[in-house]
Amino acid sequence: MIKYIESKDNNKIKHASSLKESKYRKEYKEFLSEGKKTLEMALKAGCVKEIFTTKPLENIPGDIVQYVIKEDLLKKISSTVNPEGIVVVNNVFLRKAKKLDKVVYLDQVNDPGNLGTIIRTALAFDYDAVILSNGCCDPYNEKVVAASKGAIFTLPIMFGNIDKYSEGKTVIVSALADNAVDINDVKKPKSFFLVVGNEANGVSQEVLDRADIITKIDIKNIDSLNVAIAAGILMDHLR
Repeated sequence: MIKYIESKDNNKIKHASSLKESKYRKEYKEFLSEGKKTLEMALKAGCVKEIFTTKPLENIPGDIVQYVIKEDLLKKISSTVNPEGIVVVNNVFLRKAKKLDKVVYLDQVNDPGNLGTIIRTALAFDYDAVILSNGCCDPYNEKVVAASKGAIFTLPIMFGNIDKYSEGKTVIVSALADNAVDINDVKKPKSFFLVVGNEANGVSQEVLDRADIITKIDIKNIDSLNVAIAAGILMDHLR
């Protein structure tokens, strides 16, 4: 179904624009995504509510409304500097993991770009899920969605304390501790949780106490790596 909107004061435009704020995403249980490729992944996930576009799109199910708008209105609801011409309102959905044998657990990671990149990398390396602790940034933040390159529509994203999920799993924590072993000396367990922590403070003591293995990446000339880069190296080693 195709409809046209011309006024910036239209309630649909106002509603979509409000979803840039976390409190409205939580209230309406909706979030925004942008671009054709991401739309394709959202359609496969079955979470698309409505589409805003500068020209009608083909192969869109008839029960999804396409609102055709001008570029100035699209920029009002878009979060990118040069929008592709497609902004999608999606229903928040929780995809259950079929298994939790190979999981990335994020302890208070709060940078949207890092979170989205880790989700994207976890999907690429065939991990079963990404689980977020309290204190992580909102995974439906438009910067997270963009950095994930649509992976958020495919990979199960779960929430909660590590003890809720990790019973019977080997917990491998990345930390610059004195007793940390080089990742190259860690053999991949059959079932494990890989934990990375906050950008500034690392892994919390509560989670560190839960570790079966504390590991680090051998680096030179600088004291630390970006958390998304470190997570990618660790994920690759353990996949």
